[in-house]
Amino acid sequence: MEIVVNLGLAVVILGLTYMIMSEGLWGAALIFFNTLFASVIAFNFYEPLAKLIADNAGSWSYGYADLACLLVLFLVTLVILKITTESIAPTMVRFPMPVFHAGRVFFGLAAALVATSFMVICFHTAPVHKKLFNVVGYDTRPPFGMALDHRFLAFFQHTSGYPFSTYDEAAFDPFNEFPNRRVFDPEGRWLIDHEDARPFGEGWRESASSSAGAGSATGGSDLYNRTGTGPGGIPGGTTGAAAGLAPPGGNF
Repeated sequence: MEIVVNLGLAVVILGLTYMIMSEGLWGAALIFFNTLFASVIAFNFYEPLAKLIADNAGSWSYGYADLACLLVLFLVTLVILKITTESIAPTMVRFPMPVFHAGRVFFGLAAALVATSFMVICFHTAPVHKKLFNVVGYDTRPPFGMALDHRFLAFFQHTSGYPFSTYDEAAFDPFNEFPNRRVFDPEGRWLIDHEDARPFGEGWRESASSSAGAGSATGGSDLYNRTGTGPGGIPGGTTGAAAGLAPPGGNF
């Protein structure tokens, strides 16, 4: 099943690249920047908006508020940016032919990667199985090891720590990478927390618990003594921490 998910995402990336590059270099570049800014803006504001909806709309909205806010904010922002850029630059800019073809492929692929990354992030917020498509969890790196969801989160964390940083002397940063700054997900738990929050199936926590129970039934297990498993550890051990999944010694 994992190969099917990876191939499906690859097909989506290639299809989007083909469609976007047909806009030419100038059009593809505008689509790339519009998609990038729309995804960043949507991801920045979806949590407070989702909390506002969940607090006022009742329990029926709990499972869908995050997903709905992400998609609506992204689509509205993208439409506004597209209308604005087309109004400012309504005609195609001419480029030398080699630059034209290389640029439209580059920006087409870049825009497709950003859009696909955001799509995978949206799936992580949906009220579905803890393992997306029964395959993708917090430690999966789709497609084919590219880890688009991890890279999008890392990029967003970087933007909140440097170009759009908010200084706060009381801010907590376990890695001391962004001192005195309020950054997104400083402990790298976003994917883990959202896997835990999804309502169906078994995730890493349930698998660890069942493995611990099986070990106890057969004379004990070192599951909770190994680095990176069980309470006080990190799923994936120090490798998980290095990948930005969680800080060493974090509590779950």
